[in-house]
Amino acid sequence: MEEKKHSITLENRNSLSISGVKDIYNFDENKVVLETSLGTLAITGEGLQINQLNIDDGNLHVKGSIVSCIYSESRELKDRGKGILGRMFK
Repeated sequence: MEEKKHSITLENRNSLSISGVKDIYNFDENKVVLETSLGTLAITGEGLQINQLNIDDGNLHVKGSIVSCIYSESRELKDRGKGILGRMFK
């Protein structure tokens, strides 16, 4: 299966469009945490609202005062293809 392309477009720090979204882990008015095709992305800010979400297409649109966007490599991506011994003995 082909990975979805991932991109982020931030306009005036209050409108964020993201493609390549696989799943949303959690969200509230101060933080949105989601899985993208390139790892986990945490968006922080104030008054955050998810205006549009389409997991089938992998598109997400967030509005609010955006303070930061921080990536971390997801555990799933790091451990993909490793057996239990590979995960135990890093």
